[in-house]
Amino acid sequence: MPKRILITGGAGYVGSALVRELVKRGYKVRIVDKLLFKRNPFEDLKNKIEFIKQDIRKINSNVLKDVDTIVHLAAISTEPTAQFDPRLTDLINHIATERLAKLAKKNKIKRFIFASSCSVYFTYSTPLVPKPSKETEKVNPISPYSISKRAAEQSLLELADDKFFPIIFRKGTIYGLSPRMRYDLVLNAFVKDAFLERKLHVHCGGQIFRPLIDIKDVVLAYIKAIELPLRKVGGKIFNISDKNWNILELAKEVQKILQKRKGIKVEIKVEPVGITRNYQVDNTLFRKTFNFKPSRSLEEAVLEIWDHIEKNHKEILNPIYYNDKWLIPLIEAKKI
Repeated sequence: MPKRILITGGAGYVGSALVRELVKRGYKVRIVDKLLFKRNPFEDLKNKIEFIKQDIRKINSNVLKDVDTIVHLAAISTEPTAQFDPRLTDLINHIATERLAKLAKKNKIKRFIFASSCSVYFTYSTPLVPKPSKETEKVNPISPYSISKRAAEQSLLELADDKFFPIIFRKGTIYGLSPRMRYDLVLNAFVKDAFLERKLHVHCGGQIFRPLIDIKDVVLAYIKAIELPLRKVGGKIFNISDKNWNILELAKEVQKILQKRKGIKVEIKVEPVGITRNYQVDNTLFRKTFNFKPSRSLEEAVLEIWDHIEKNHKEILNPIYYNDKWLIPLIEAKKI
């Protein structure tokens, strides 16, 4: 019998893509999501999945019945939203994670895959060209978002034993098309700005670095984490990334792709201000353990996003595609 996977935040950017791939492979999938973004991306799958509309902070043991693996994605997932309400961020990202893990352990669910972030590596003392960070290095996160993710990691690792195996994914910045699309992630935003303005806005003088990875590869990584023997992945942290990109070089690559493949001329506008998070990561452990190779080129991802925007551009500025624009007003209205 196929495994039953519980996915929290399953209607989100990564979750909605992961659910479809799991269903395609014959897995039984149960989703818990509060549907803060209103739209259920699974109308066409309603006879193939279980969907529970629920706040992750209120989850109970009934939701865990017959589950053997948890993929925990539900979170406040951006720095600006986390900074707007650090206490709420800690309650959702850290405290609710710890509570869910304890419930999982009590219900004899061994495999718990947690969505953390490579942002835990950034500090204000990070050099202009940071060396790639390994999972074994000591981290001292400084922002409410990364602090909450690191606190959750520590709680999970403290619970780890021969009956409970957390698998921690420190993910880089993700890009690519999803059923619950986001246009506030750097590559997706570049393609969106190129379409709307024929201009790419590069912040911080274009000097910062970020580890990037395609959403298709993130989905495949989660599936491997579900399938690999626990002795290989249990109790471990993995940097889930493909390539460390200088953001100005990334903009130039998008510019080149659109010129070559679409005949579109795009200007790059370098701006001195912006979010200064700057880090690179070493993905050696991920590559070796998961036998990771990119499933497609950056060019293919850029063109897929462009083609999607061409067909759906009337909705592109809807705040539902921009986490901070959508969530901060909900927090202000005390709806989260």
